[in-house]
Amino acid sequence: MGTRRSERQSGVDGKLPASGSSNGRVNIGRPKGQEERQPWELGLFWLLVAAIALATMLVLSGSVRFFAGDVNGSCLFMLSSFLQSLAAVLGIAFTLTLIALQLAAQSYTHRVIWLHTRSVVFVFTFAMLLLAMVFIAVLLASYRSIQSTDRHPWVDLAVVWFVSALVLLIPFAVRTLRLLAPDSIAAALLAGLSVKQLESSDTAAVHVRIGPVFDMARKAIVSRDERTLELLMAQVRRRVAALLADVALGEEGLDQLQRAVSPEFRDLGWLASDRGDIGAVKQVVDCLRELVCRAGARPDRRVFAEELNAAIGDIWKEASARFSDTAHAARLAELETSMSSCRVEISSVLDS
Repeated sequence: MGTRRSERQSGVDGKLPASGSSNGRVNIGRPKGQEERQPWELGLFWLLVAAIALATMLVLSGSVRFFAGDVNGSCLFMLSSFLQSLAAVLGIAFTLTLIALQLAAQSYTHRVIWLHTRSVVFVFTFAMLLLAMVFIAVLLASYRSIQSTDRHPWVDLAVVWFVSALVLLIPFAVRTLRLLAPDSIAAALLAGLSVKQLESSDTAAVHVRIGPVFDMARKAIVSRDERTLELLMAQVRRRVAALLADVALGEEGLDQLQRAVSPEFRDLGWLASDRGDIGAVKQVVDCLRELVCRAGARPDRRVFAEELNAAIGDIWKEASARFSDTAHAARLAELETSMSSCRVEISSVLDS
């Protein structure tokens, strides 16, 4: 872009003041209502895993019996039905996964595919399905040896694993469908961004978590999907605010976080200006403004606030150039109003 310059702007309204006082308007701790909560299906999944392990141990110890039928007749029919049902369920689960992967890659970015394939829910559910199928097939192949015994704990175990495989489909399906939503994808990606990663200066690991979220934001800007952009910016704001509030985040981690998000925000603002999307520019600036206010209220986060404030200045300069012609006079006036509001809010928090 012809109007971009490499030099950093001092921000929307000059350098941030040295004082870290904040007139009481900004809560420095974790943002209210933004506590990170695990999805309910993940809690259900671990509850089911514990129940499966307990039921397996009880069956193998002989404490619990689930089946007491005739091995020659009803048992063989039941096991055969189990095997056919599991084969059908495995096909459905596999098809659901392929559809989810295709939709995620086409709608957002291919870099979110691993959220599905590397999750413990995905791996354990498919492993349970395959294990139950193989185990039941072995029982059917060796039913004569089972018949010669008075007790049939292996048949009981087959019942437990069959039911377990079916029940595990509930959290699996819910999680797969939930990860079709952009904000859920962003939340899952950013949840893995930890202070430990930032402090270790593992740039690649940090980018794997942050990069796809901003890729989705760029795609939302190009397609003029302001709602998706709003959801993504909200997730970024929550996670970055939570990291800033973490007392374990030191100077090295803070610098790593700044180098990861500041260029991405600049690029989003510039892209929104290029596309003539005043709404997207305002959303990016609003997200930056909140983070600047939150970081600037703490002396040990002031460097981070300075960098993001400079990004706001760069975005404003680019937007002013893009909307400077007569045809965009109304949009420029609207943007100037938004930027004036941004200056007022930042000043009210950061000025001593």
